[in-house]
Amino acid sequence: MQSLDNPVQPFYAAQKISLTTAHLGDTKILLCNKHTGKVEPLTEKHHAESRVETTRLRRLGGQLITDSFGESRWMGAIENTRSFGDGDFKPFGVTAEPEIKHRVMNGGDYAYMVLVTDGISTLISNQEIIDLARTANSPQRAAQAIVNFAGDLGAEDNCTCMVVPLAGWGSVGGKDETEARREYRKGKVSALSSRSRRM
Repeated sequence: MQSLDNPVQPFYAAQKISLTTAHLGDTKILLCNKHTGKVEPLTEKHHAESRVETTRLRRLGGQLITDSFGESRWMGAIENTRSFGDGDFKPFGVTAEPEIKHRVMNGGDYAYMVLVTDGISTLISNQEIIDLARTANSPQRAAQAIVNFAGDLGAEDNCTCMVVPLAGWGSVGGKDETEARREYRKGKVSALSSRSRRM
């Protein structure tokens, strides 16, 4: 992330920003629109059935197989087809080459950017992630709120989150559309947990 303002401002205060992402795997990068509070995803998971990866993998002649849980796996084994590991599958299209995207954006139109691992994003929707951070008074507290909610839902995978403030920080418009759904989900987990303890 780089400020394009003249004179140059720090990226978190810049009105014009150049943003480059080099992404592979299933970490998500999400932007919060300052005016509406809506999420704008910057990345797409590199699963074998995703639009980007399907096009690339078709040329290699491998096979997409659905497992007994209904999840698609490349060659019956690999979920992410862009990764650092899985060396045995390199001849069949698994690559560590990132998908690189570049965009110029108005920093004042965005409140913050959130980066989350799949331990969070498999449990919480993109909009829920953005809404969880909207009232926090610091990026650290926003990230902690997201991680805590994943924990409340019983997350078992790695839950890592980073919130990066942008020029619109602290003034998110629109309304928190997922608050009722989040409370309902937490209530269901609590009820299930107390029922388990009684058994």
